[in-house]
Amino acid sequence: MARKTGKKGVPLSMDYEALVSTYDVLVTERSEWEAEWRNLSDYLLPGRGLYTLPGKQYKRSLSSPKLINTIGTDSLNILSSGFHGGLTSPNRNWITLEWANPIFNRFPELKMWIQEAGKVLHRELHDSNFYSVIQSFYPEHAGFGTGSLFVGENKVSDSAFHFELLTVGEFAFSIGPEGVVDTYFRIMLMSTRRVVEEFGIENVSSALKSRYENNFSEAEKVDVPVLCAVVPEPFLGKKYTQVYYEYYGGAMGVQSWRPSSEFNYSTIQPLRREGFHEMPYFVARWDVIGSDVYGVGLGSRVLPDIRRLQEMEKSFLKGVHKAVDPPVNAPARLRGMVQTMPGGITYYSNPNDKISELYSVRVDFQGVSAAIERVEQRVQRSFFVDIFLTAARDPNASPLKATEANIRENEKLLRLGPVIERLQHELFRPMLTRCFNILLRKGKIPKLPKEMEKMTGGEYNIRLVGPLAHAQKQLAMQGITSFLGFVANAATLDQRVMDKIDIDRVADEIADITGVSQNILATDDEVAQKRQARAQAQAQAREAQAQEAGRVIDSRLNLERAQAAKAQSEAGVNYSETIPAGGGGA
Repeated sequence: MARKTGKKGVPLSMDYEALVSTYDVLVTERSEWEAEWRNLSDYLLPGRGLYTLPGKQYKRSLSSPKLINTIGTDSLNILSSGFHGGLTSPNRNWITLEWANPIFNRFPELKMWIQEAGKVLHRELHDSNFYSVIQSFYPEHAGFGTGSLFVGENKVSDSAFHFELLTVGEFAFSIGPEGVVDTYFRIMLMSTRRVVEEFGIENVSSALKSRYENNFSEAEKVDVPVLCAVVPEPFLGKKYTQVYYEYYGGAMGVQSWRPSSEFNYSTIQPLRREGFHEMPYFVARWDVIGSDVYGVGLGSRVLPDIRRLQEMEKSFLKGVHKAVDPPVNAPARLRGMVQTMPGGITYYSNPNDKISELYSVRVDFQGVSAAIERVEQRVQRSFFVDIFLTAARDPNASPLKATEANIRENEKLLRLGPVIERLQHELFRPMLTRCFNILLRKGKIPKLPKEMEKMTGGEYNIRLVGPLAHAQKQLAMQGITSFLGFVANAATLDQRVMDKIDIDRVADEIADITGVSQNILATDDEVAQKRQARAQAQAQAREAQAQEAGRVIDSRLNLERAQAAKAQSEAGVNYSETIPAGGGGA
């Protein structure tokens, strides 16, 4: 999409006409997905999605008359719960921070700082509403294919930040050259009273001010569309500008609030402008086709089967009803006299006045049930239910079966690998980076000394270490352990093969894969000191052993000499007398 700009010398955020023109382009682009989202709201995600028509406010419905068989919704809930427990479980640490340059992780002070910062981040996420929001995010992400969150600084409670989930239809965005969201729009329907209290009566339009002052009792009932936009423009030293306007046009405007055609749009002033150091809105997509802006989720791929299920279930129930209460023939004279309730008695005098079935109802209930079950299983497989409910299906599996099942599940997890990688790239890494920076700005994480910050460049990585992310990495560790087994076997034939292995690097790689805390790993300097001390101890042990061996030999020689002297003495020979004095002859 070509980016709109304001008039020459006027920022886009201050040019209402250019801003609305940009929004209209994004809404037009979004309309290609809205028809699909509406079907998904009807058949898979009732109550989700916000679609406001021109001149008419959308009435949210938490149920759908089209939804008879709920296997799709149930399967999506299982998938969402599996992702929540496997990626972002509140009961365990699911993220770890480390320096981008692994060399800095070897310095104790730097390592302890980054680990303590990670603990603070994890604790603050617990204190915020993150876990309740992320749990509601996963159905949007997997069902619609596009999920969006807002992360703002909390100015009310002690929590550092707060989160907000947006549903499809109420936001539009564009992707920047770096492949991340850089422009974001949303429409907020607010009561007249709330608009005045939120932005100040001095900032609202004269029409809204008049409505508020003259009809104060009705101020809660009249909804005003407010356009919120975040654009990549600097504001007071911050990278992004967020601006609010009373919204007077476009697809989501409320007809009763639009001004007359003579209204001068150039006089519209923003309700409020504020800046953000980072983009506060984040969008994650399940899958993307080509250069599309919005994602494609599992819901779109499963929708044909879900719609087919509704038809099959409806026909099945219709057949059951006809079998239980079939249509009948009855004489006209018995009109109003036939009792169809259990135990009912119908009296008639003419033996020819018989009540019979209108037509024979023959339904193969077993066959229809099997057909429905096949489609249900196909829907469940599409939502990866076979991965998340494996243990529940066979709780009494033998160890051999459990090992085999574990191997199969690891193979299945390969299918989730691209989704998890995209989630980390599009959502978790930028979102947690913003949270981390908020904590730094609030002073909840102590700043590094300037010389250390200059040395590291402040560049760090955020990694997921939850069960699902860990299971993905376990597949990599299987390759390492398999290779080590091969080398161990080959070493029995030729020890030189061991020269190909650096066991320290193997240990570091496995520790990284398994997410082991750096606290239990020794630094390179500590390893060198331990090995030097061990070598010195071994050298001292060898020297002590040699000295002990020398003492044993000397002791044995002295004993042998003593025994020889004793033997000669007992034989009556004075050894000293047999040797002439001075060692000479007679």
